Amino acid sequence: MKRKIVYIIIVMAVVATALSFIMPGTISGYEAKGKRDPFVPLIGQDKGGRPAGLEGIVNIQDVLLEGIAMGPSGKNIAILNGQMVKENDKFGILEIKKISRKTVELSIDGKVYTLNLQDEKGIKVGE
Repeated sequence: MKRKIVYIIIVMAVVATALSFIMPGTISGYEAKGKRDPFVPLIGQDKGGRPAGLEGIVNIQDVLLEGIAMGPSGKNIAILNGQMVKENDKFGILEIKKISRKTVELSIDGKVYTLNLQDEKGIKVGE
């Protein structure tokens, strides 16, 4: 019985390999060109004229906290205005001070702000 299973697995592997040479690109692969980015919501938060990156930030209203990811080694990242940032990153007058589970502390031109993630309704800005 075990021999039969091993034989079937070997035959399936040989057939799959042969098919990949006969029809390249049809068995595996994904072409993202021309397709919608799955991480951009179809509806929801409007950036409302905010700068695309973080270099042109002049006040806290220009900053949108989109998400926070906690790393297993304790290094956390946040997504601000579509850009991944980590603690101590600097972008012009903006500096990332601290990233915790639900907040990002940053300073703009020396003034410290805290951005909070909300559970369902999006982003809340606090001082």
